[in-house]
Amino acid sequence: MSKGERKNFSTKVLEETFQEQGGQCGKCGKSLMYGYHAHHINGDNSDNSKENCALMCKACHGGEQYTTLQEQKKGVVTDLDKLIQTGIEGKASGATIDKLLDAVKLKLSLQGQMYDDPAIEPPIESRMRDYQVLMQEKLEEYERGVKDGIFKGIDISRDFQMLMQQGLKKKEK
Repeated sequence: MSKGERKNFSTKVLEETFQEQGGQCGKCGKSLMYGYHAHHINGDNSDNSKENCALMCKACHGGEQYTTLQEQKKGVVTDLDKLIQTGIEGKASGATIDKLLDAVKLKLSLQGQMYDDPAIEPPIESRMRDYQVLMQEKLEEYERGVKDGIFKGIDISRDFQMLMQQGLKKKEK
């Protein structure tokens, strides 16, 4: 359950986790090169330790986030029920009422959280390395195409020349 104000992981923690996970989603293994979400493993979004960080694709994080929020809401509702029962029994003190108000605020904040957080960009070094690899592959593919085209062009030229010569011979007869 969330114990404090939501904080974001530091860039250092995100980059280290990205490298440790090999640029892949911590749940499904999908590439994170087009962005990712940072997940608080223990559900405490004020705990930004490296051990509490997992990087996930948007789809997987949405599922994890939903599950975590549902668990948090169940806990809050259970606490609310206990506090309300205490109030009904006439045992509510000022401290209990304060706890009740805090629980209501927490429940409202949980319900107000959005599932559509923007994706975090992967480290620029990783993106550049992948871009260089992609461009090298494209260049090699282009060069193969040019070579294949030249050789095919030579073959086509020979075939065309043979057909032309055969056509001319037929006209001469």
